[in-house]
Amino acid sequence: MSSILACALLALQLAPHAALQPGGARSQRPPSQRDVLASDVAEVRAAKHNILPLPPAPAGPKPGNLALVGDTWTTIADGDRALHSDARLSPARIDAADAGGAAKAWSVRSHVTFDYAVVEAPGLLDPANDNLLFGHLAAGSPERAAAARTAQRRLVVIDETVDDLYGSGVVDYMEARGVDYTVLRLPMVEEEKSMDLVLKVCEAMKKFDMPRRGSPVIGIGGGVCLDVIGLAASLFRRKSPYVRVPTTTLSYVDASIGAKSGVNFMGSKNRLGAYVPPVAALLDRAFLATEEPRAVASGVSEMMKMALMKSPRLFELLEAHAGRLVATRFQGDDAVPGEVLQLSIATMLEELAPNLWESSLDRLVDFGHAFGQELEMHALGTDVELTHGEAVNVDMAYMTVLAHTLGLVERDEMLRILRALDAFGCPIWHDMMTPDFVEHAYHERFQLSMGIRLPLPTGVGTAGVFNDVSVGDCLHALELYKELCGPGSAALADSGALRSLAAPPKVAVASR
Repeated sequence: MSSILACALLALQLAPHAALQPGGARSQRPPSQRDVLASDVAEVRAAKHNILPLPPAPAGPKPGNLALVGDTWTTIADGDRALHSDARLSPARIDAADAGGAAKAWSVRSHVTFDYAVVEAPGLLDPANDNLLFGHLAAGSPERAAAARTAQRRLVVIDETVDDLYGSGVVDYMEARGVDYTVLRLPMVEEEKSMDLVLKVCEAMKKFDMPRRGSPVIGIGGGVCLDVIGLAASLFRRKSPYVRVPTTTLSYVDASIGAKSGVNFMGSKNRLGAYVPPVAALLDRAFLATEEPRAVASGVSEMMKMALMKSPRLFELLEAHAGRLVATRFQGDDAVPGEVLQLSIATMLEELAPNLWESSLDRLVDFGHAFGQELEMHALGTDVELTHGEAVNVDMAYMTVLAHTLGLVERDEMLRILRALDAFGCPIWHDMMTPDFVEHAYHERFQLSMGIRLPLPTGVGTAGVFNDVSVGDCLHALELYKELCGPGSAALADSGALRSLAAPPKVAVASR
């Protein structure tokens, strides 16, 4: 980073820390306001915009100035747009400007959009169900009807553990529907999540002679598998279509439904990646029936993230039913499992869709990930290893205490949240949560997000992104966090303060 950012880091380290008492007043601005970071200095702003000295675009929408004349794209005058049919006009725009002397500079504004589907598809491996082949196409559309009349080819990439459970079902499906297919089985685990796995998928795509558009590669597995498939497809021919089929609770509500893909690099989680969504995520919660309870709880942690950030209804459901949902693996005939999954997905999509490429780094969906991802990577391969959701849960508990010490949530709200986080099988404490680790994670967060951007709860189901939290604030909160959630703490003792709270309220749910 530049010397300017280094100075900003140093200033934050040296900034005096007010000795805030738990629940004390902290910030004068509205807690939900997403501010522009003061540390976004000139060179950071320059990185976000054109580096050439071009005039700024005028305010308001500016129509494109390219038209397809014959088979050639041609720059036209703004006043000539009416001379061309809408079908021959592009929203893209090219403007030329002087760049000094006889040199020219061209400013290119190109509009790139992605359309993708997230589809609940019960009975996905039933050969009578065509969603595995055509779920990325709209039901009843001419495109889907045409595809159904065409011979199909598919490369299926599957996690080896999932293959042991469901591989025969995948083969039976493809055979029954007469598909030309190949199945690639790989060890899709966090320790193997690297470019080597991505290249193995790319090699299989090359050998299979993947069609360029009409035959999406299918990835079946958990989050590691879906991330690897996504990155391989993003690289192969620069963008090949792919379908995600999540088989874990965590990937069902998180990895499968967004645009991001990535692999670990040099000890950092998902440091190499891309933003190209699948053509479809196909969701069948029957896959969750064979998942280990620890993994189901890890997925519930990601649901709790969305509940705390923006959905009081989802929080109430999880507060009342999370333990049962883990025990039953989201199976059953009542309405609760379905409503919890649907709310988790809908709230996640609301935050992702307007910011799919993370143009803004003020993201509520980063709650639990500010320090949690660093904690996950530090614990990886040790005797105290954490799943992704467990690391997120520890971070959420710590950030909830931090929010309380900053005066953003009342003590009763903090205790209620901690109690809910502690109720479904994920930890709320980890021994690596030391002052040294917190300082390290703080600075890693600063560098990754171009400043401190912490999503914090301001109540149950409400939140804001805060840019003015210091290292001192974090270390101060660590003391209370350890007291409440650490070994022998009130949070972990049966007679402790958290479990002595009233039982979570009953939540009314519709019967199915």
